[in-house]
Amino acid sequence: MESDAHNSSFTWNAIPVLSLEEEMELLEDKLRDGPPLVVFFAATILDKRQTSHLSQILSATKPLPESLRHLKRVRSCFNRLDILLCPAKDHDRVDVVKGDENPELSKQMCRSNGEAVIDSENVAQRADLVQAPSLAEIFKDLADLNGLGDPFLVSVPSKAPKSQKDQQSWARYWPCIYHSKQKNVDTEEHITGGIMSETEKARIGTYMLKAVKAAQRSQVKGCCGAGTVIVDPGNGQVLAVASERTNETGNPLLHACMVAIDLVAKRQGGGAYLGVTGEDIDESDVGGEPLIGMVDQTLSCQTSAESVKPHLTSKKRKSAEESKKTEEKASYLCTGYDVFVTQEPCVMCSMALLHSRVSRVYYGCSRPGGALGTSYRLHCKNDLNHRFVVYRGVMEEECQNC
Repeated sequence: MESDAHNSSFTWNAIPVLSLEEEMELLEDKLRDGPPLVVFFAATILDKRQTSHLSQILSATKPLPESLRHLKRVRSCFNRLDILLCPAKDHDRVDVVKGDENPELSKQMCRSNGEAVIDSENVAQRADLVQAPSLAEIFKDLADLNGLGDPFLVSVPSKAPKSQKDQQSWARYWPCIYHSKQKNVDTEEHITGGIMSETEKARIGTYMLKAVKAAQRSQVKGCCGAGTVIVDPGNGQVLAVASERTNETGNPLLHACMVAIDLVAKRQGGGAYLGVTGEDIDESDVGGEPLIGMVDQTLSCQTSAESVKPHLTSKKRKSAEESKKTEEKASYLCTGYDVFVTQEPCVMCSMALLHSRVSRVYYGCSRPGGALGTSYRLHCKNDLNHRFVVYRGVMEEECQNC
C-alpha cells in the first residue's frame, strides 16, 4: 500500500471543492469564448495633450458605473487615444439602431441593469455598424468637450477579468484593470487540469496513507473507520495522527478530526480530552525537528496535562527573534497546517478546523451531512472569519474501504 502513495501513475485525483460562485465562473468560462460585453459610447482624443483634462471632466460628469470600474477610461489604439464617454442606455440604443442594416444586432442586444448588452459572440466591430449620435446629443448640458472626435459605439467587457490571462485576452475589446483576490484554488488551473504535480500527489498520498492506517486500526476496535493526520507543511512534521474514538470511549464528540486537533493543543500546553491519545507516529514520519512523544494512554486525567506542558515548546516557539507572523500563528492551534482526513468532516469537525485556522484539508470520500462539499461548504463562506482550501477524492477507494 505504501507503493500506491508514491506511484507515478495515480488512480485518484485531488478535486478542489469550490464555492458556488467559483463553480458558476467555471461554467460560464466553458460556455463562452470571450467576456460578456456591454455597449459604450467612445470617442477619439484629437489632441493628446487634452487627455488628462478630458478624463477629469468625464470622470466628474459621467463617472463609470460601480459595476464597470474595472474598465480603463482611455485606451491606446494604434497611433491614437480613445476615451470612454458613457454606457449606451436602452433609450439611446433605440435611437442609434434606427436605419441599421443588420436587423440581427438589435435582437442579440438585451437589457442588463439598464445598459445595452451584446453577447460575447458579437465582436466589437459589430457595434461600429451602428451610427452613434453626436457629442451634442449625448452631452446636452456639457459644452467643454473640444478635442474629441465623433462618438462611436464599442463593445467592452461588462465584468472584471478574473485572471491576468483574461486581462490580456480581453484587451482586444477594451483594456481592463485586474485585481487579484484570494481564491480557494486557481480556477484556471482547475480547467486545464494542471493543479498538482506528481511529486505533490506523492506527498499528499503519503500522509493520507497514514490516515487510512489509523482508520483501519479504529475499525478493528469497533469504531467508525475514520482517521486524521495533521502536518506542518513548512517542514513536513507530522503533528498528530488520530482515529475515531466515539464507540471506544462513549464520548460522541471524539471524531477523528476533534481528537487530532486536541492532540495539537496538547503539544502546545492545552487540550480538553485528558487521557485520550492519538496513534503512534514513527520518527521516520517527521521531516524537521524530532517529534515530541504522544501522551501515554495510561496517564490519568489529573497528570496528563501537567506532563506535557514542559515539553511542548520548540526552538521555533522559544526564539526571542520570532517574527510577528509567527507570534500570530501561535495564537491559533493549527495556523497554516495541512489536514488529511479519510472521510469528509461533519459540521462540528469542519467548524473546529476553521477556528483552528488550518490552511488545507484533503479528504478521501464524501459522506451524507458532510460540511466541506456534500451538504455545506463552510470553508468558503464569506461571512465566516477564515477560509481554507479543500480537496476531495484523495485515495478515495482506500478511504471507502476503511
